[in-house]
Amino acid sequence: MNREDKSQKIRFKVREFLNNLEEYLYYLVALGLIIGFIIVMIDGLVVLVGLYKTSNFSEGAIKFLDKILISLIFLEIFYTVTVALTEESAVRCVEPFILVAITALVRRLLILSFEISHPTVFVADRMRYYLYEMALIGILILLFIVGIILFRRSKR
Repeated sequence: MNREDKSQKIRFKVREFLNNLEEYLYYLVALGLIIGFIIVMIDGLVVLVGLYKTSNFSEGAIKFLDKILISLIFLEIFYTVTVALTEESAVRCVEPFILVAITALVRRLLILSFEISHPTVFVADRMRYYLYEMALIGILILLFIVGIILFRRSKR
């Protein structure tokens, strides 16, 4: 066996080891996401059960909605990891990441709308900041939706 064959054999073994390591790490991430999802859902159930005790129902409802949206983000990321484990092409992982981003942006938009509608002290500069942030989030959501549409068209 010549030197070039040995070199190729070593590269193949290293590549195989790294691919296996990547797969095991994906499994570890998936397990962490499942545990995180369960913790967030239990916390959401605690918030839901304590909802009737709060003096401000809308604030409690927003906290519950926040927990549900965070759990959806966990599920979307878990789906992305699942796609990365089962699919041969990494390009297929793009769409779930875009959906995670849209979910996170919608979550931030809901929290901002709650903060705007329930201010403790009205400050004009802060309100302007909120409105700029909402406009930017809206633009990002639209851009991500256009990205999903273009991505799906390119897959056909």
